[in-house]
Amino acid sequence: MGWDVKESGVAYFYRSERVNGKPTKIYVGRGRKGAEAEQQDRERRLQQQRDRQHWEAILFQSERATLDTAELASLVTLLHRAILINAGYYLHKGHEWRKRRAV
Repeated sequence: MGWDVKESGVAYFYRSERVNGKPTKIYVGRGRKGAEAEQQDRERRLQQQRDRQHWEAILFQSERATLDTAELASLVTLLHRAILINAGYYLHKGHEWRKRRAV
């Protein structure tokens, strides 16, 4: 949440947390204690941002590897079919490879 300045001009630091599913202001302190809490919150947010970027990079790499694997699988299937056709096989009823008989 951050700093809250009262009518007297004194600033107090509050954190916003959820208690039983409802957002609640929790008093942390003022002066040095409030500044330290603010710095901790800032560092925590930066670490969360770094973690999020790290996992997004891993997810991107994983998706890229999945696409590359799918492309490789289709090329292997195409090569497999070409080898079988070249060896004299054909697809019987679209799902079973059979050798052509010499007439």
